[in-house]
Amino acid sequence: MVFRPSLLALASVSLVLGACSGDDPDPNDGFTDAEIAKMQDFSPAPTAINDTTNKFADNEDAAMLGHRLFFDAGYSGPIVVGDDGSNGGLGAVDETGKVSCRSCHLGDWLIDTRSQPNGTSLAIDWFFRNAPTLANVATYETQFGWVGFNDNLWGKSLIPAEFVMGTTRTGIVRYLYANYQADFDAIFDTPLDSGLDPASPDIDTRFPADASPIAMNDSWAMMADADKEIVNEAYANFGKALAAYQRKLITGDSDFDRYVAGDREAMSASAKRGLKLFIGKAACDGCHKGPTFSDEKFHVTGVEQIGDHVLGAPDYDPGRNGAIPVYLGWDFNTAGKYNDDPSINRTTGVAEDPALLGAFRTKGLRNVAMTGPYMHTGHLNTLREVVEFYNEGGAASGFAGTKDPLMVPLNLTETEIDDIVAFLEALTGDNIPGEWLVDPT
Repeated sequence: MVFRPSLLALASVSLVLGACSGDDPDPNDGFTDAEIAKMQDFSPAPTAINDTTNKFADNEDAAMLGHRLFFDAGYSGPIVVGDDGSNGGLGAVDETGKVSCRSCHLGDWLIDTRSQPNGTSLAIDWFFRNAPTLANVATYETQFGWVGFNDNLWGKSLIPAEFVMGTTRTGIVRYLYANYQADFDAIFDTPLDSGLDPASPDIDTRFPADASPIAMNDSWAMMADADKEIVNEAYANFGKALAAYQRKLITGDSDFDRYVAGDREAMSASAKRGLKLFIGKAACDGCHKGPTFSDEKFHVTGVEQIGDHVLGAPDYDPGRNGAIPVYLGWDFNTAGKYNDDPSINRTTGVAEDPALLGAFRTKGLRNVAMTGPYMHTGHLNTLREVVEFYNEGGAASGFAGTKDPLMVPLNLTETEIDDIVAFLEALTGDNIPGEWLVDPT
């Protein structure tokens, strides 16, 4: 749960923005009481949510297993686009075991610095969207990724394996038995079935390695229902271990948080002016809300589909509307049987909606200065380019859907754009604890 300042702190400007000396003519740094109240909605820095849909969320052994699985490339499938000497590829065509989660979430800020160009990511194949940072991913409540392919972190963590990493649900569960059985069984309620043992005489009959409900073959359909359930439960727990690890990827206070807590010198004068614009003239807080700086809703902001590997004309990227069938059909959303808290069902009322064509989830802004390139296309390289994009009210064409009414020209001056950039730079938090970023394998 995110800590909130006390009512006393909210009521006392001297505690919010620092006590002033007798000769200070403006103890509030030019901010009104209403603006100070808005600041309080953004700070302090968020912590991982209390995720009751995953009863292993705070299990340290699950986090350590997830840490190993995050760095383990062994369960990835054959490469489709190989290394050509300049594209940052991870191996030769048809090589297996070359792609891990870490391959596209690198460095201290868990972004793709490898693919060339890195607007989108090259793993097994080129993906058509930018790989977002995983720093603070566990602070979101309900939506994950650019388009909300899932409504919980552990279920979202399962999608790359089947959709991006060239493997199958059954193949991963077989890999878990062969490489992690003892650790896995010590954590989760249901041990891995002995039929998954590589030495089992009927493993290929009961658990074909190419079996997955999204695979373009009949292997999954031919499996017994009981064996499908064995695979699904183990696969869900695979995701819960990955999610437990990602809950460790939390950054600390930023200069902005220190400013709100009372350090008057924590932000530059330019950043303070940028903050005033962010919650005022530019109205960025219309969508960027709360400690994560995201309303976790979907908006059409008019991002042109620019880049070598993005979805182009005439259909462009369908965004949220295209993701909804995947989300509702996914076995591991909160409506599914693997949710550990049945009182939560976030699928209620969700349906395809033409208004969501081309809509993308509001990006959280913490650490944004460290996590470029920007937009789901990754075609904007600097924060200044991003602010200029919003200053223009988004692009006029080259995207799916109809722009959100909030997307209007902001009429910012060049200096005001610089000031907003300075404020965004002040949202960089203290680093993730280094031990969680080291390969444990």
